[in-house]
Amino acid sequence: MKKDSILISGICGDIGCSAVRALRDSVSRIVGCDINQHSPVRDIVDKFYEAPPASAKDHYIDFLRGVIREENICFFLPISEPEIEAVDSIREELEALGVRLLLNNEKILDNFLDKLSTVQYLNSIGIRVPKTTLLSNYDSSFGFPVIIKARKGSGSKSLWIADNSVDLDYIKTKDNGDLIVQESIGLAKDEYTTGVFSDGQTTSSITFRRKLGFGGLSIEAVLENVPFLDNMAQKISKETGLVGSINIQSRRSGDIFIPYEINPRLSSTMLFRKRFGFDDAVWWLNVLLGKGYSYLKKYKSGRAIRYLSEYYFDVEEF
Repeated sequence: MKKDSILISGICGDIGCSAVRALRDSVSRIVGCDINQHSPVRDIVDKFYEAPPASAKDHYIDFLRGVIREENICFFLPISEPEIEAVDSIREELEALGVRLLLNNEKILDNFLDKLSTVQYLNSIGIRVPKTTLLSNYDSSFGFPVIIKARKGSGSKSLWIADNSVDLDYIKTKDNGDLIVQESIGLAKDEYTTGVFSDGQTTSSITFRRKLGFGGLSIEAVLENVPFLDNMAQKISKETGLVGSINIQSRRSGDIFIPYEINPRLSSTMLFRKRFGFDDAVWWLNVLLGKGYSYLKKYKSGRAIRYLSEYYFDVEEF
């Protein structure tokens, strides 16, 4: 079996698909898994496994153990937040088996997997954040509109904008105790995403102004030079001991940029970043191999647009 076999989870989703494409030329063997067998990158992975959901934690972990043993996996990149949490719970076991994890440290996961913890932590290190609290504790002091979303997870499946008290009261009926309410900052046209990578010594970052669509995905990204966000990336990287990749979501408010979420993982814009020379998925793998990384900005401008594509499965002719 190849010495650089990597297991990538969630390869039916946008991030998992992007990770496969980003890493395809850098490893000799990719094993992919997902709860859905119809992956648009299934033809470029070397082996595919249908996985149980990470929410069935014990079953999912047993599944991982089996695949890692069967495929002699050397590296594992968990994609979604539930998968990251499950893998983090057996981090030491997997590392003892010789599996090197593309997984951020526990300080980063503890603070950034939970959106309420994220703003509390950033505030504690002197970074301005939107006012945020549990929906169950909210007293309407932020005014309207406000953003309401789940403490954990990504995308827009559990995200609402309340423009008035009627909206707010309706959304409260959906709260199981895990919803937060956040002050609305800036405008949609002032949405920014910043990829941050560090090997523990050097930190690099790249920023795009983005337009959202398709369930919260970045469908358009315009390369921007934003020293304010570069400095923020340096500070967060140093404070958290980052070795790997994170993604800062922020909005511009006047002359400053206010972060409202941090994804403690690779993000759906990784292929946009790769095209502009910021190859954080490959860098992360190389750092684990002891190879290091280097980044030199080559582009001062550029625009990336994501389009829809169609894939076909199980088609048989008469």
